[in-house]
Amino acid sequence: MIKKTLLIAAATSLMLAGCADNKAQEKALLDSVIKVHDKVMMDDGVVMKNKMLLKGIASKDSAAAVKDSADFYTKILGDADDSMMTWMNKFNPDFTGKSHSEAMSYLHTQKELITKISLKLDSAISVSNNYIKKAK
Repeated sequence: MIKKTLLIAAATSLMLAGCADNKAQEKALLDSVIKVHDKVMMDDGVVMKNKMLLKGIASKDSAAAVKDSADFYTKILGDADDSMMTWMNKFNPDFTGKSHSEAMSYLHTQKELITKISLKLDSAISVSNNYIKKAK
């Protein structure tokens, strides 16, 4: 009887430890998604600043080529920013009723998406910075 009780207690402990480990894995992956998100949010300030600088460049110079270039880089920044906002509106880290594998799959997909958006923002910022430096 004591052996049965110990066996049941051991099995229960293993199950609880497994659940805790699953939650820890989900939290770690969620934290890594949020870390990329936080970096993207900081980039958003640079996007807004560059849009304002491009608007100023376009208004100072009456040449169509300058206005077209400023509009082009503004659009690149806007597209990257829109991608970020779309992702943020769709992101839902509530895993109620989801299995561990479903939660992990969702988070892996979200990390890939937000990482691509981060790269898109980095690129948009880089090319717009280069244009702004040349146009000043």
